Amino acid sequence: MQKIRMVRVASKDPYARALRWLAYHDYSKARITDRLRRSGFDTLVTENTVERLAQEGWVDDVRLAHHIVEHCVESKTMGPALIRHHLISRGLTPEVYEPVLEQWLADIDWLKIAEALEERYDMNEPKERRRFGRYLIRRGFPAALASKLVAWAEEGTEGEL
Repeated sequence: MQKIRMVRVASKDPYARALRWLAYHDYSKARITDRLRRSGFDTLVTENTVERLAQEGWVDDVRLAHHIVEHCVESKTMGPALIRHHLISRGLTPEVYEPVLEQWLADIDWLKIAEALEERYDMNEPKERRRFGRYLIRRGFPAALASKLVAWAEEGTEGEL
């Protein structure tokens, strides 16, 4: 019996190659353009391919922005700055992601999310309170909110912030 060996051949067609990438997950137009250029395709072919993919609905930056923001918001551990960083790292421009981000962030109570994260720290210890404040800032929460929560914990107030 003869063994058949499968060999993966790189596609010479930029459209087919981009569709193969998109089969795994969504990419922005900028990211597809960059990958095609690094694969050796010229600028005109790359632009035409990305435009065709966009017209056929395979690449949609707004849909990608909605997906990323939804995922980040549902994790409940990311502030607005970190969500914005994720959007930029995926090759999205502010013109595309800002309206989407504003739409999602309008209904979110960041204070409530930060208070939920507070449960992980012993807020009776000054060192832990400072550590909690640094954690919030690293996770993309506004510095004003972090300092407000730390000050609130130092006072030991049980009322509204």
